[in-house]
Amino acid sequence: MKKIATLIIIFYTVFAPKGFAQIVSDGSYLWNSTNITYSINDKTELVLSNKDHYSNQIDRLEYFHFDLIAYHKISDKFSLGLGLRQTESYKSDRWNPGQTYMFYGVYLMNPGNVKIKFANRITSKVYKTSDTQYGLDNITNVDFFVRSTNKWPKPYLMDEFFSNLKLLKLQTFRLYGGFRLIKTDHLGIDLFYCFWLANSESSWKNFNVYGLNTKFRI
Repeated sequence: MKKIATLIIIFYTVFAPKGFAQIVSDGSYLWNSTNITYSINDKTELVLSNKDHYSNQIDRLEYFHFDLIAYHKISDKFSLGLGLRQTESYKSDRWNPGQTYMFYGVYLMNPGNVKIKFANRITSKVYKTSDTQYGLDNITNVDFFVRSTNKWPKPYLMDEFFSNLKLLKLQTFRLYGGFRLIKTDHLGIDLFYCFWLANSESSWKNFNVYGLNTKFRI
């Protein structure tokens, strides 16, 4: 299993950027994210993560962020989280930094052979070049065949709703479909497609996103 994981990591590191660049000639995005989870004890864990957005519209890295989030388990089904995100967005030929403060409420369900994680998030986004934005977000993950012991990649679905509380409007909707290619106690690799709707000042715009997510647990 370790040899397979190593080969997949090498393959995506070396060949995926070129292959995806040919697939997404329609002006979409490539996303790459990495998560490292450290368990302090049975109830508390820290998650350090990074996410990069590469835009094929401008042929460059357009956005990236780093998160540090602490989660504390209140019960077997409910957890609270508190986090800080450092963001960098490329606009007007320069990078624009920002910070996001996040508070999570996470609810878990395990009906049958399915695992559902339902998370609500309150955010405060602080920028140097614009006013502070406050948001209420929802992120839902649905994993299928979680009790199955076979080694085949397992499918999952995810959606994200991001809202602006000051403007009282939905700003972003994303729908993901993908596969857990590798899932062990210490390593996970996901491959996904995302349909992204963004609410600009005048209209909704849609984008195609192809992404890779790598997760480590220590």
